[in-house]
Amino acid sequence: MERYAHGAAPIYLLSYGGGHLKVWVSRCMQLGYWVHNAPVGFRYQTVKGHGKLLKPDEPHASTVREAIEGFAIGRFQTQAEVKRFLESKPDYPHNKNGKVRDKRVTDLLTNPLYVGYVCSEVYELNWLKGQHESLVSMATFEKVQARLNDTGYAPARADIGEDFSLRGFATCGDCGSNLRSSWSKGKTKYYPYYLCQSQGCDSYGKSIPRDKIEGAFADVVKTLEPSPKYLVLAKTMFRRAWDARLAQAKDAARSTKRQIADAESQIEALLSRIMQASNDAVIGAYENKITELEKSKVLMAENLAEKASKPKRYEDYLELSLKFLSSPWKIWESGDANLRRIVLRLGFSGGFSYHRIDGARTPQIALPFKALGMLSGGEKANGAVRED
Repeated sequence: MERYAHGAAPIYLLSYGGGHLKVWVSRCMQLGYWVHNAPVGFRYQTVKGHGKLLKPDEPHASTVREAIEGFAIGRFQTQAEVKRFLESKPDYPHNKNGKVRDKRVTDLLTNPLYVGYVCSEVYELNWLKGQHESLVSMATFEKVQARLNDTGYAPARADIGEDFSLRGFATCGDCGSNLRSSWSKGKTKYYPYYLCQSQGCDSYGKSIPRDKIEGAFADVVKTLEPSPKYLVLAKTMFRRAWDARLAQAKDAARSTKRQIADAESQIEALLSRIMQASNDAVIGAYENKITELEKSKVLMAENLAEKASKPKRYEDYLELSLKFLSSPWKIWESGDANLRRIVLRLGFSGGFSYHRIDGARTPQIALPFKALGMLSGGEKANGAVRED
């Protein structure tokens, strides 16, 4: 009967009734084959050696992937935003009113098939490696589940992102609180501002034009220019750090393999306990623990395989690092929101304090620039401390 395990259910099984069919379905799924309706993004295709197998169905597969990954990284803050994204795709399945049901969005974000695994509560199957290819990684799937379990996400707002590069980084020069950003309506158009909204602060409710504060910060970034001799020193430091990281990565890989083996041992032990147990509550607890271990094992194995498949070249990373160290201003000047966030994270160890009257306070320059002495002179320039 195994020759039917990955194809359509044989007619003689259907004639025998549901019991035989259930055995056949369970057998197929244990082998990693999904036998029910294909979810959006997949379609069944006859494949030699497999029979009917789930295959990515474009353009739906790309839409599903974009929706799941977008929710994982916060591009879509809520399921409602995922829903609107799906409804904006004319080819994506809608109801007669052109809408996507809320439940379909939830099902899409929680379906293990998109990660390449087969699960079934009916047949008591937990995280079996499927024969089909995945649309997203297990790491992405886990991020999605974590976000679904956390209800503290606010809807996306127009004033977050490219409009205000220093949002969450600029602080009030009076009270130290993060400055908020907003668009204020004038007579004929809207104007961008930063402002402090901490009650009791002398600057409470007082607006600072965006161009004024971001212009002052740009002047600070311009001062982060290295001298050639320190770039040579930086190369040596990076080489040593790179060798140390490679050694750590090898140790981490060995540790992960040990953890996978330990998880497998725990699963085998729990299965033995289930065979000996008679209490339903105890059996249920064992099964839940096995499910957790299976997911953990899958995630560790996936991360291990991903790192092994992406060999890292020292030269590539060195080029990126030196490009940043040689001229953060060129990166900032590009105007790209993602690149500007990199400058904020790597160039500064603290926020940018700005007083609405006195201007920029002395910012906290990140350790690489301090350690390499990349700032020349001994005075403050545009709010930044210069060092010899």
